[in-house]
Amino acid sequence: MLLALRARQRYTVRMTCRLCGSPTDALGPSAPLSRYESCSECGYLQLAQSHLPTGDDERKRYLLHRNDPADPGYRSWLTGFVDELIMPALAPGARVLDYGCGPEPALSALLTERDFNVSSWDPFFHPDCAWTDATWDAIVLHEVAEHMHWPGDALRLAASRLAPGGFLFIRTGRPPADARAFSAWWYRQDISHVGFFSLRCQESFLGSLGLRLWLDNGKDGACFRAGDRKEQEN
Repeated sequence: MLLALRARQRYTVRMTCRLCGSPTDALGPSAPLSRYESCSECGYLQLAQSHLPTGDDERKRYLLHRNDPADPGYRSWLTGFVDELIMPALAPGARVLDYGCGPEPALSALLTERDFNVSSWDPFFHPDCAWTDATWDAIVLHEVAEHMHWPGDALRLAASRLAPGGFLFIRTGRPPADARAFSAWWYRQDISHVGFFSLRCQESFLGSLGLRLWLDNGKDGACFRAGDRKEQEN
């Protein structure tokens, strides 16, 4: 009886959304759903802070990724994202930041081939933070947003470094709306995937930063555009 009461108490304790700062609730009373929290304000789903992986565990997991730009299958997957979302938005020569590029910046290489001026940053493998002193025509988060422990802070900083009219590109798995389907979802089972955004969630939070949805591929990728200088001044 006492254990059941404590379980209910844990289930009803309100936590804080690491994206927008609003209160959150556990997705369910038992694992795995009890390890996740949902924000009723922005719709963000997050792994409870007590379950976040350590930096060492994250780094070990990323080193297992096989992101070889010479691999035809992986290259085709990247190319689809670039052709659907990035190429319609940017002109050659645009300054692009590959944010969270990983140990082997395959996307950076592909974008360089397309005549963009590309820089790479990653907190583990390319940690030079000089990018925060620059402005960018585009910042690309390709399979990165789901890894962010503090996405609100990270996205605010990224948005602040966009030039007027600049673009933020996000590719990340969108969670099933049904709790049971989310529980079985393969994407959440990667230990480094700690937060999940529906398209509505992305629109809600990024809209609060002055970015508007410009293009959506209907699956896992979207492009958001910052206001031009006149809009920002207003």
